[in-house]
Amino acid sequence: MKDTNCPYCNAEIEICHDDGFGCAEGEAYQMECPHCEKNFIFYTTISFDYSPQKADCLNGAEHKWKATITCPKTATRMRCTMCDQERKPTEEEMKIIMGSEQ
Repeated sequence: MKDTNCPYCNAEIEICHDDGFGCAEGEAYQMECPHCEKNFIFYTTISFDYSPQKADCLNGAEHKWKATITCPKTATRMRCTMCDQERKPTEEEMKIIMGSEQ
């Protein structure tokens, strides 16, 4: 998927943002279409998308801990599947994690 289409020939165009070009909102940027070679301007709009999810552990329920997959296993952390909070594994959890190597 390209960034935009030329307003003259409708060709798909990718905008190179390497030097910050085209990144500020409310600013008119000038560009030449690499297909029809006509000049045009474009404006940038930045939007955010939020995906809310229940996290019962933040409302009194128990965390649901799951071991992260790491290499080496000694770097494993326990992560809550609801809120993404992390903690070090207990000694007992670490024994189970390390035992699964065999």
